[in-house]
Amino acid sequence: MDSPEPTEVFPDNPDGARGLRNQAAACRRLAAQARTNAGTTSMQALADHFDEQARKLDLTDQTSSAEELPVTQKAAE
Repeated sequence: MDSPEPTEVFPDNPDGARGLRNQAAACRRLAAQARTNAGTTSMQALADHFDEQARKLDLTDQTSSAEELPVTQKAAE
């Protein structure tokens, strides 16, 4: 019996790091409007999560783009 693939709670954002930062900004706006301390705290935590994911994506992009650069003779020495 085949089981369905698990659904990822935070799937990859098609807009990349910029999209994740937009999500974080939206969460912070909602946190400012929250009616309870728990609501504020949870929305701020979610915003922090999106920011962290954007930073990781930035690092991944920088690493992969650096690997694609050709090695010059000076750099090799």
